[in-house]
Amino acid sequence: MDRTPKTAIRGMMLYVLVLLVLGILAGAVYTIYGHPADPSEQPAAQTIPQKATAPQ
Repeated sequence: MDRTPKTAIRGMMLYVLVLLVLGILAGAVYTIYGHPADPSEQPAAQTIPQKATAPQ
């Protein structure tokens, strides 16, 4: 009965460690590949037409 809590704690620690490693890897992949492949592509904010000022 003494072994079960230690095994459970080790399992949870391993689970948290694996999640941390996967999060770091996902962040690295997003940093490398998350930007647009075409640098000439306009940002979305520049494609939105601006409202013209109303004549007075």
